[in-house]
Amino acid sequence: MTRECGTCTLCCKVMGIVELEKPKGVWCDHAVPGRGCAIYDQRPHSCRVFSCLWLLDEGLGEEWKPEKSKLVIVPDNDGKATKVFVDGSSPDAWKREPYYSALLDFMQKCLLEGRLLFINVGSKSGLLLPDANNGWRLEDMGKLQAGDEIRLKRAGHPFATRYEVEIVRRTT
Repeated sequence: MTRECGTCTLCCKVMGIVELEKPKGVWCDHAVPGRGCAIYDQRPHSCRVFSCLWLLDEGLGEEWKPEKSKLVIVPDNDGKATKVFVDGSSPDAWKREPYYSALLDFMQKCLLEGRLLFINVGSKSGLLLPDANNGWRLEDMGKLQAGDEIRLKRAGHPFATRYEVEIVRRTT
């Protein structure tokens, strides 16, 4: 069985669309919330090829469908990161259960595999990292640009590990 978007259109709000110069966090002019795309047959290439993790991974239950969870989860093509786009009208949706515990577990798994987990709310992007003091922290990443490299350095003891983040900007 293949999943379909159905009435879900949350990606049309939380994600940017380069071809349409649509920023993250605002509805696409062509989106009809709860129905789909008004220019479906002429939609941009990035929309044609896009699939969120809920569509790709049938192991994610119905509670993870973006219109219900308020989260659009997107694995990067290079396999180095996963991005969670959170609906700005529910900015703490990722902190609710069952999402919160699952995302913290996923963050730990990602780090062991050399991948990063980003939480994006509107135009803000944060890197979810473990923290010895309160279990996790959301490191503000500012405005990342294509080609920027994120380097993590582990500091501390096994039971008090802290990650230091360095952003290496691409030089043009």
